[in-house]
Amino acid sequence: MAGTFDVAVVGGGPGGYVAALRAAQLGAVTAIIEKDRFGGTCLVRGCIPTKALLQSSELYTLAKGGAPFGVVAGNLSFDWPAAQKRKTAVVDQLVKGVEGLLKAGGVTMVSGAAKLAGAGAIEVAGERLQAKNILIATGSAVSRIPLKGAELTIDSDAILELKEIPKRLAVIGGGVVGMEFAAMFAALGSKVTVLEMLPQILPMVEADLVNVYAKHLSGLGGEIHTDSKVAEVARVGGGLQVRFSTGAEGGAVDADQVLLAVGRSPYTEGLGAEAAGVKLDRGRVVVDDHLRTSAQGVWAIGDVIGGIMLAHVASYEGVCAVENMAGHERVPDYHAAPNCVYTDPEIAHVGLGEKEAKDRGLEVKVGRFPFAAAGRALTLGQTEGFVKVVADATSGRMLGVHIIGPRATDLIAEATLAVQNGLTLDQLDLTMHAHPTLPEAIMEAALAAQGRAIHIPNRRTASNPSPTATATATATTVALHNRERQIVTPVKPPVPPVPASITAKKLELTKGNRDFLLGIHRLMQLIRRFEERTQEQYTKAKIGGYCHLNIGEEAAVVGGILPLKLNDYIYTSYREHGHAIARGIDPRAVMAELFGKETGTSHGRGGSMHMYGAKLRFMGGYGIVGGHLPLAAGAAFAVKYGKQKDVVSCLFGDGATNIGAFHESLNYAKVFELPVLWYCVNNRYGMGTPVEAASAVKDIYKKACAYDMESIQVDGMDVREVLLRTSEVIEKVRADSQPRFIEALCYRFKGHSVVDPDKYRSPEDKEKFRKADPIVAFEHELEQSGLADEEYFRTVRQEIDAEVQDIIKFADESPDPKVEDLYKYVYAGEWEERPELKGNPL
Repeated sequence: MAGTFDVAVVGGGPGGYVAALRAAQLGAVTAIIEKDRFGGTCLVRGCIPTKALLQSSELYTLAKGGAPFGVVAGNLSFDWPAAQKRKTAVVDQLVKGVEGLLKAGGVTMVSGAAKLAGAGAIEVAGERLQAKNILIATGSAVSRIPLKGAELTIDSDAILELKEIPKRLAVIGGGVVGMEFAAMFAALGSKVTVLEMLPQILPMVEADLVNVYAKHLSGLGGEIHTDSKVAEVARVGGGLQVRFSTGAEGGAVDADQVLLAVGRSPYTEGLGAEAAGVKLDRGRVVVDDHLRTSAQGVWAIGDVIGGIMLAHVASYEGVCAVENMAGHERVPDYHAAPNCVYTDPEIAHVGLGEKEAKDRGLEVKVGRFPFAAAGRALTLGQTEGFVKVVADATSGRMLGVHIIGPRATDLIAEATLAVQNGLTLDQLDLTMHAHPTLPEAIMEAALAAQGRAIHIPNRRTASNPSPTATATATATTVALHNRERQIVTPVKPPVPPVPASITAKKLELTKGNRDFLLGIHRLMQLIRRFEERTQEQYTKAKIGGYCHLNIGEEAAVVGGILPLKLNDYIYTSYREHGHAIARGIDPRAVMAELFGKETGTSHGRGGSMHMYGAKLRFMGGYGIVGGHLPLAAGAAFAVKYGKQKDVVSCLFGDGATNIGAFHESLNYAKVFELPVLWYCVNNRYGMGTPVEAASAVKDIYKKACAYDMESIQVDGMDVREVLLRTSEVIEKVRADSQPRFIEALCYRFKGHSVVDPDKYRSPEDKEKFRKADPIVAFEHELEQSGLADEEYFRTVRQEIDAEVQDIIKFADESPDPKVEDLYKYVYAGEWEERPELKGNPL
């Protein structure tokens, strides 16, 4: 099916179809291309069919052990063809479900093999599709190794289609795939032998968990040979033989089937990726931290990029990628990616292991709780295994959780939530857990890490020697916990406590300045997230007209506003959402104004073009480019006429510097010596044109020099530099009533407005300045100086996400203006009716 799309997804697996659905939710015209069945390897030949068969083997195992439960079955047998039939039915149902979701979501489904043709084009079955953004989600294929007799083996696809259960199964490779099939066929009565080249099977799993599983498999008659190198697979008699060596000793395993399970490799066959400008590295698609490839408009996710090759990671990346296409600037966070192994007993883990944490130099607390002591596990008759919690020794922050036992793959969800959000042992303890349930074991393990487990004896250590010492230690722990909470909890007010004067000393990265600096960081994050969500609301048609964003300009915005005193006046352009928030205007009122609501800063009359806060002397934006510069000059004249020590700050973009109002206003201010600061946020690009192409003078501050005006250029991506230089200039203006000019050189990550396609900036140019992200750069400074860490930043982001969600809810629920009042409260009316707006706001 030929056509033009906003997003075209190549690959219909869990990464691809989830990405397609999310793209459609964001309003993109979306197509998805799949050459096999929708659902991909995971659904058709991987996760789902495997787990369906594993469920059959689990029920068989439970039935065989049913006598103690009162379940007695005579002549019990396992019907392999029936299990295969059920597996197929489950797969078919889910495939239809995925197709139904795509259809309901308005996603165009295209069958066939895709080939990238460059410049946003894709060829499928002789037809050509065109897309603004292409997402490669082609997944992976079974890896093959140069092994003599490899043609005699079967892979993870073929083993699912066996006609009968093999009496003897040899498994080459002790990774997740190999061990899941080993577990299933051992439970069904096969003699299973696993050959692993590394010192341990399941190398990504903690050794103490692996030991429990190895013991279980041994009890079923299975054998595991580690440090073993397979030499060849040969036919012997009516069967197969795997010949291997362990150290200096040779060995051989006889088998009816040999499963070769040595991993998976990124799949790009026939895609034409490199010809289309997509860089590959040993077969994998190379992406940046936003999942962009080297080709313009081409993105990639999932197994094909060679990262964490798991279905749920691919789905997560798919959402991140399409949200980045929509301008949300999401960087995937993998520190809490759960990993599940569907053996019997099940294994699951998330975060750091005990050894990994210690290898990183971290001091840790470790708590273990056996399922044998868990009431629910006893009622299930499944008491093998335990939960292990790894936490930071000082703060109690949970670093990792490792589980082997009943329903470990379900239990890991709570652990993942805890690790992702940086919860502490205390916080997990304070969360009420239902009884009797398996999750109680996680809580008990957290208690055990503190020497306070209830349902197992606690080890006598220095941390719990006696009741008196425990009371002292508890008080100390509470104090430490409270101290950490003070560190982690960000400064709540949107505007940080500004010192009487901003000096170089006040901006030093020291503990004495910590609250001020972290407040600046939070304010920048708030503006960033506010603007990101504003764009979402615009795409949902909740905001009318145009919508101009500050994303990437946060340092220039915050640094240009905070040095002003409350009695100073601010005139700004229509790109003023961040300016208003930085000034201290309630972000709820800003969003409500964008929504055109009565609770907005201008009672819904200004919309996205005019914010207004008289009490804070925020005179707002102006809908005409540069139209507010003469207003600022007039305000400065009034200040001078009234012999006040106020300063008028006028913020504008580079686009305003090529019109007559700019030159007239600067000339007027200089001739009459007016106390005005001209503050230009130069993001280097106007609507479709770079500054150097639109202006004869590339460095805008030099234009002000033509009027004999003191003028400087600052790094607008460095918030501390902007704060310091702006503060110095403002106080000069205040002292001598002479106009001055600042050019803050920065780089806005978005086009001129939400509807600007932003195609005039090269990918290299964009990438260069994205790496200079002002928030990331400031976070790096704070982290290097020990004033904050990634956990703090994550907490800030989470709190701001919740805050902005509340802001949107407030705007959504606010009333519309009354039609009869549409012309009321336009400056003078409100000023006259509300005396408190007059005079000095201090």
